[in-house]
Amino acid sequence: MGRELKPYDGNMAYIEAPAAPAQTIDLRRLMVALRRQRTTIVLPAVLLGMLGLTYSIAKPETYTTYSSLLLDSNVNRSVQQAGGIASAALPVERIENARVVLESNKLADDVLNLTGLQENPSFMDPPRSAFTSAIGGFLSTVFWPVTWIRDQLVALTTPADVINPDDLMASDATMAQVDPARRLAAARLRGEIRVDRIGQSSAVAVSYSSHDPEIAAQVANAYADLYVQDILASNADSVGQTNAWMRTRLEELQAQAQAAAGAAERFAAENSLVEFSSGGLLTEQALNELNSSLTEVLTEAARARAVLDTYDRAVAGGVEGLTNSNSSLAIGGEVSDELRARLDSYNDVQARLQRLLASSGPDHPQVPGLQQTLVSTAERLFIELQAQRAEAQSTLDVANARVEALQESVQQASARNSDQAANFVRLRALQEEAATLSAIYQQTLTRSQEIEQQQSFPVSNVRILSYAQVPTTPSGPAVLRTALAATLLGMFLGMAIAALREWRERSLRTSTDLTEYSGLRFLGHLPVLPAVRRPRAVGAAPAATRTPPATASGQTLPVLSRLRPPVIQVPVPVLHYPDSVYAETLRHVRLAGEATGRALPVTGVTSFHPYDGRSSVAFNLAGQLGIGMHSVLLIDADSRGRTLSRMLGLDRKPGLTDAVSGGGNWQDMLVGIANTNLVVLPCGLDQGGPSDDLLTGQMLGQIAAEARDGDFSRVIVDVPPLYPVAQGRAILHELAQFVIVAEWGRTSRAMAETALAEDSLLESRCLGVVYDRVNLRKLKSFLLPGEMENYLAGPKSYMSLKRRMTGR
Repeated sequence: MGRELKPYDGNMAYIEAPAAPAQTIDLRRLMVALRRQRTTIVLPAVLLGMLGLTYSIAKPETYTTYSSLLLDSNVNRSVQQAGGIASAALPVERIENARVVLESNKLADDVLNLTGLQENPSFMDPPRSAFTSAIGGFLSTVFWPVTWIRDQLVALTTPADVINPDDLMASDATMAQVDPARRLAAARLRGEIRVDRIGQSSAVAVSYSSHDPEIAAQVANAYADLYVQDILASNADSVGQTNAWMRTRLEELQAQAQAAAGAAERFAAENSLVEFSSGGLLTEQALNELNSSLTEVLTEAARARAVLDTYDRAVAGGVEGLTNSNSSLAIGGEVSDELRARLDSYNDVQARLQRLLASSGPDHPQVPGLQQTLVSTAERLFIELQAQRAEAQSTLDVANARVEALQESVQQASARNSDQAANFVRLRALQEEAATLSAIYQQTLTRSQEIEQQQSFPVSNVRILSYAQVPTTPSGPAVLRTALAATLLGMFLGMAIAALREWRERSLRTSTDLTEYSGLRFLGHLPVLPAVRRPRAVGAAPAATRTPPATASGQTLPVLSRLRPPVIQVPVPVLHYPDSVYAETLRHVRLAGEATGRALPVTGVTSFHPYDGRSSVAFNLAGQLGIGMHSVLLIDADSRGRTLSRMLGLDRKPGLTDAVSGGGNWQDMLVGIANTNLVVLPCGLDQGGPSDDLLTGQMLGQIAAEARDGDFSRVIVDVPPLYPVAQGRAILHELAQFVIVAEWGRTSRAMAETALAEDSLLESRCLGVVYDRVNLRKLKSFLLPGEMENYLAGPKSYMSLKRRMTGR
């Protein structure tokens, strides 16, 4: 239907749109589709299942056996260290690497060298079935395009390898030397060998299938043994190559270390850099010693200065100062015994005098005597203090002289050391380089000795868990599994084909296909009627005579009031089967036309697309409506197809197009159908012109007006299709009502939806749609349970194809 444009409403602009209906799966439609496509689904499953069963039965018996390998065997720690074997569990990638090695060309060649199977006729020419060979060749031929496309895609997506021409020539020469039989044997080994991981462990099972059980066990065991040997050989080769490289590297490191040490010694000799065994240079050590001596001399000078200051304070007041002092005199540090004795004597006299003064006062008779003794003692002490001061002064002068001398020496040594600083840094760099190269050489030497020891170590982290035994029962072919797999494959193929067919099913089949997709009315089904033999012509009746028509029961119809036109002997199929579904559908069309209430219904019969069955429907409809007192006029207005005229043999008779072009009166061009009230106006001889559509419509209006005054109760017009020509629509606009004929299973639902969607006038004049050439047996496969059309195959007493008009 066409979309209706509505005016803009600002109040409704931002209101939330209603939620879309939930997408659900109609199980009834799904079951009906499965029932309809059951043959499409079951037939490929049965055919492929039988083919798979036959293939598996005809295939020769095969025997499969396996040997198991543990790729991460636990060995002693000391053995791991001596052999350089890693103790960590193998990841999945390393197990896949083991699979690649076991399936490689090299191991296949090693197995052939060990077993000599290329010389075994039973291995090189195994028994095969002609049927299986034919099936294999057929499948290869069928899948060859897929294989070719895959190879092309791989070639386009894989970058090209850069090949040296010399290597290519060498490879060609090597391939030319390989025996073709050996290449075939290696290819068969690689095709039948299989490597599977055992659970989640690091163990793998090496299995091999063959028609000979002994060959299967021999190959499986050979693969296991040769894989262990290959691991040992590859380890030895890699260790040997590494050891050879390390020996070369050792020689280079030794030469580099010696050269670095020589360069350091030459640099030290050229720059007079003398180094002690402790690692320091002579100038640096001399500077350190001078700094230490300077520190000691500075300490001694400070000590002598302190002693001199003490003596200066003691002799500063002279003898009077010592006599008049009321406190004892103390001199720190080391002093002579004589000075110590005089200090003790002075302090003793001073102390007694002070005690006496304190206790008896200055008038005590002993005071003068003690004062005299104190003066004499002070004089002797003063003399000794002056002597000690002179000695301290001499010591300070010596210390200052040493300080000056050492400072000058330190300055000179520092100047010399500064001049040698850059040379010293360069020497250190050379020495460190020599030490580094020497350390690397020692480490490389140690590792080389370890690798050399590992090269001859006869242990790896792979061991054989079990050897393959000669099987006693065949492992294949798996008849049931092959047949089941082929059946499932056929079922999947059938379901895919069925899904494709259902997806492509877009045609009108049931009434709901029309009513759900368009606003048109469904009028019924027109099944294919059995063929009716055309009676032998006995000559055309004269124009002035009348032939009384007969009814379905054989009674003669009333004679028409006017002269009948010439008649032809053409059977009307629907009149021979009045109880058929076809006849009942035409009666529904008649009721739909009579419901309009028009005095002289002029009914057009058209189709959605060019369809020859439309003319048959128009002819049968006119014959059905002609049962009664008045005749029916059938007009062929399809100037392009002329199907109705050709069907009746009137394509060379004048008719409608001649009347339109002024070639005569249309009433003189009528032709009657014998034994019926049906009169036909052929299409005519002229093909019409540019104004054919307009003139044809006007002529149909004139014919309808003149037919109203005659004996015609109804007028049926065979109208051209709605698409792709415009003539049909132009004629339908001149008619009051029309019926559309759709070809069952051919006319698409989209065409029914859009044919009259943009023309409301024609849509209102359309009585409905009938389906022609309906297969009632197939129709049941498109119907849902409970739909009205299920009753079309009801009791035979209601609808039957039994003929009730015979001998006509």
